[in-house]
Amino acid sequence: MFYGFQTRDENAAIGALLVYGIYRSRDIKRFKVTPDMWGIIERAVKSSSKRAMDLTDFIEKLKGKLKCSTIAPKYMATNTEVVSMKIDPETGEMMQVHDDGKREFWVDILEDSDNKTILDRLYTKTSLIIALVRDRLERERSLRKEGIIEEDDDNED
Repeated sequence: MFYGFQTRDENAAIGALLVYGIYRSRDIKRFKVTPDMWGIIERAVKSSSKRAMDLTDFIEKLKGKLKCSTIAPKYMATNTEVVSMKIDPETGEMMQVHDDGKREFWVDILEDSDNKTILDRLYTKTSLIIALVRDRLERERSLRKEGIIEEDDDNED
């Protein structure tokens, strides 16, 4: 599992993360849930990845097609929890400290990943990318119903 997507292909997971973040950040009044919504998204991903020079270009192209003005940081989370050690000044013991407040903006992913390979996955394996995104959305929906994760105000698919 990479970035919350159930796959062994990290490049596909990065592609799915980009699509997921843009989809979740879309303007739901301008890009509504319709019977062909996922077909539209799949065609948009294929078209954007075919013409993109790199991942940032892909993001800009896809944002326009999915009516996303800006990507919300809460959907950019890569689910990599930062854990560090700290000494308790009162007892001298070592303690684990979780950094839950750090917002992410995909900077490391965009700079460190192989843009060409990810764009290739987005273009040649578009159905897999969409399936990964939809799988994560379904798992999140179940967790929201059980109250394990917070309810979003977003429109469901």
